[in-house]
Amino acid sequence: MNVFASPLGDLYLGSAQDGLHDVIQSLAPSNVIVIADNNTASKCLPLLENLIDISGGKVVISPGDQHKTIDSCEVIWSALVAAGADRSSLVLNVGGGMICDLGGFAASCYQRGIRFGHIPTSLLAMADAAIGGKTGVNYEGFKNYIGRFEVPAFIWIDPVFLRTLPHRDLLDGLAEVVKHAVVGSRGLWDTLTLHSDTTSIDWLKIIELNTPVKQEITTADPLEKGIRKALNFGHTIGHALESHFLHTSQPLSHGQAVTYGMMAETKLSRITGRMGNEDFHAIIGLIERLLSPSEVTLPSFKDLQPWLLGDKKKSKGVTRYSLPDQIGSCSWDIIVEDRLVAESLDWLSTQVRG
Repeated sequence: MNVFASPLGDLYLGSAQDGLHDVIQSLAPSNVIVIADNNTASKCLPLLENLIDISGGKVVISPGDQHKTIDSCEVIWSALVAAGADRSSLVLNVGGGMICDLGGFAASCYQRGIRFGHIPTSLLAMADAAIGGKTGVNYEGFKNYIGRFEVPAFIWIDPVFLRTLPHRDLLDGLAEVVKHAVVGSRGLWDTLTLHSDTTSIDWLKIIELNTPVKQEITTADPLEKGIRKALNFGHTIGHALESHFLHTSQPLSHGQAVTYGMMAETKLSRITGRMGNEDFHAIIGLIERLLSPSEVTLPSFKDLQPWLLGDKKKSKGVTRYSLPDQIGSCSWDIIVEDRLVAESLDWLSTQVRG
């Protein structure tokens, strides 16, 4: 078992059989309440049932980002009241990024905050969502509009859960790993470039290399005032696309939206002169090779603009971008002319047109 200590929540990487029970017992909770979705309740909780005394019961939420809402929080809060949860209780979020965000936010608000731990079951949550102390829900169609920075009591990553994931979900998580490599780790980037596709990837090794990147950036800037904004690479256009498609019959997963967002924002970095041609082609090549972006008909800039203008990272009415300068380095709070954003989206459409 590897332990990655951090002020934003100690992270344990290894089999839950090797100490999860002891970590929970060390917190001396008055009771334990599990938050899961239908998938993780059936596929993942059985692997933990001998390790966790779920004395406060479990709350099962419908899967999908469309259920990361205040309404779902109310379901959790009602269950916490019924379980007699108090400030000595512990909420365990067993699921992907949606459950970690939702369960963490609900716990952080209940009685002005009770403890919670993350047991991420998707690669996306293991690589990104569970780390860094962000919680939140979607609101009025906008991604993560209501939320808090709140530190989990612990994060436990057991790679066994990756066996329950379809390939598409692995790609969603890998998108965040690629993001971390581009903005902050040449070493992680070099490891990714060794692979011509995902079949040969050692996921445990990737998680071991990825975890320090996310932890170091978020620990240096826990409230996202500076360098942590680099982690928004791919997420300004990505979140806008995710919000747009959430209102259609074919919503995008977060990982798919971030994949398209990274491609468009890498193009933005190139056409604004921030990035050289060699790194541009290297990043786009790696994304196309490992993340296999699907063919899709993308909205025009005009249709996407309302979602871009609603981005929570805007300041004084202006949308701001985090754009890589080169592999392993990224700048943030970049203002880009609308015509250049439109140009990058037009280019992206030619790359992934359905």
